[in-house]
Amino acid sequence: MKTLFAVFFTGLILFAPPPAAAAPLEISGDATIKYESDTADNTSTESGTMFSITLRGEQKIGRNLSLFARLGAQYASNPILADFNQAFYGQDTKFVAAIDQFGLIYKPNKLTFTLGRQEAIVGTTALLYSRSETNIGSNSFVEGLSVNGSIGSIDISAIAAKENSLWLSNNSLYALRGGYNLSPNVNMGFTWAQYNYYEADTTRHWAVDASVKFGKSNVIAEYTQSNNSTDNKAYALTWNYAFDGRTALYITNFRVEANADMGGQSDFDNNNRGFYYGVTHSLNDKLSLEVIYKNQILLADDSKNAKLEIWLKNKF
Repeated sequence: MKTLFAVFFTGLILFAPPPAAAAPLEISGDATIKYESDTADNTSTESGTMFSITLRGEQKIGRNLSLFARLGAQYASNPILADFNQAFYGQDTKFVAAIDQFGLIYKPNKLTFTLGRQEAIVGTTALLYSRSETNIGSNSFVEGLSVNGSIGSIDISAIAAKENSLWLSNNSLYALRGGYNLSPNVNMGFTWAQYNYYEADTTRHWAVDASVKFGKSNVIAEYTQSNNSTDNKAYALTWNYAFDGRTALYITNFRVEANADMGGQSDFDNNNRGFYYGVTHSLNDKLSLEVIYKNQILLADDSKNAKLEIWLKNKF
């Protein structure tokens, strides 16, 4: 039933011609090529190339109110490295295409409310939880209500949702962050979050973050801790330097203990510590290149692992 609704909903947005007086349908998306190579002690190297495309349509249906839907597709030469959910599609699947996001957007004043299936990020650095827009296909996002924006001088981001997962559909998450600009170049924030895992204890989390801009540099730091009694801490510290309007580099140091994030779904690999080294370059206003090297150590046994990612993305 849910699949039929999603298909109908997306067809209504993307393909039905709007009335003559209606606002035009807004279409956006991107095409991405990602090469990845993963290495680890006592493990064979895994490498492959992912070819992805997303197409997003948004149609206004009233003042500050619109419908949206996204079509995502990916071909992975090595399915182990794919950005889609292998548990749902099968371990040998190389190509998927699905209507993976849809819902309503309401934008009053400086706030944006999103209701429906969507990506979810908790923590300024995604230290606590990440189901990002780079995911593709079914069972890769969450379903619920989120809000982002500002109220007066306070930055606000919040979400209440359940995971769009085949086997663990009862997993849910709640989070609220408030941030305040101490000056034009300094922001500090606090995050409260809760994660409910199917047939397991609920975990509660808090995090503090700060960002400072000086010259061409930007430093972002975040620290989080859960209510687990052991292995409950995580941090990320990033330095970004913009050479000009087109090229930048960044270095991130992180550590995520096994029980620190929400369901093991930090944007940094759970139960690892290490460094990320990255360079980004905009070839033009739509085409960009990013190279990332992730040098990590598994906290459980101090074994080493590393990842090399090369992204070429074209927005349209």
